[in-house]
Amino acid sequence: NEEIQAIQQFVKDNISDRTPTEPSDTPLAIQNSQPVNRDPKELRIPGVVKRIIPIDNDTSWEYWWCVPGRLLLAEDVDLMTSDLPRVESILEQLVWLFGGHCFGKECDRLGDLLPVHDWQEVLTFARQHGFESYLLDIDYLPTAIKRYNQQPDSAEDSTDTEYIAVEPAHWHIEFFQITPTNGGYEIQHPKTICSCQIWTGKPFIKHLHTGETSIRYDLWVAHPLDLTQPPWFK
Repeated sequence: NEEIQAIQQFVKDNISDRTPTEPSDTPLAIQNSQPVNRDPKELRIPGVVKRIIPIDNDTSWEYWWCVPGRLLLAEDVDLMTSDLPRVESILEQLVWLFGGHCFGKECDRLGDLLPVHDWQEVLTFARQHGFESYLLDIDYLPTAIKRYNQQPDSAEDSTDTEYIAVEPAHWHIEFFQITPTNGGYEIQHPKTICSCQIWTGKPFIKHLHTGETSIRYDLWVAHPLDLTQPPWFK
């Protein structure tokens, strides 16, 4: 009928396989960079779509991304769980190459923080925050350069709070858990803050008048590059 045909067309347009660009001479070997696929005939309206995560201008990879606010089907959870080893194998290489910074609710985000270069250390950090089982939400954030007004500690001259904030391109990996609900699953709320950030450079603020520079991981001036926009997701 027309409803089934519409669902199948949606799947064909938005969840069909796409081959990421991966030149043979890339210095970062990313194997099996396509998500596991499933038979479109077996699908209902999914709660996941493919999202493209860039490595550089020539190389990208894909993963199954949870659409905010949508119910996750049992098939969606099975798909993400079965694809998790492939996703983690890619993140493992990025952490090895650039280093990763792990953050929880009470973690310090100021100063020149020491990164980890072993994905297993990231998983140890996650387990310490209650994530024995988990799924991953991954964002790529391009370089951002913006004016930044730091909150003053006192009512002094506001010019003392004027900075330029610079956040180099980075990947933000957030751990999350799901909970059963009527008809499927949903992301557990409230979320426990647990993430790993992989930076291509150090984020910092620079004072407009004095030139004083400070490394800061709490600026949040960059925005995720969203390369997934199916027609029904508005």
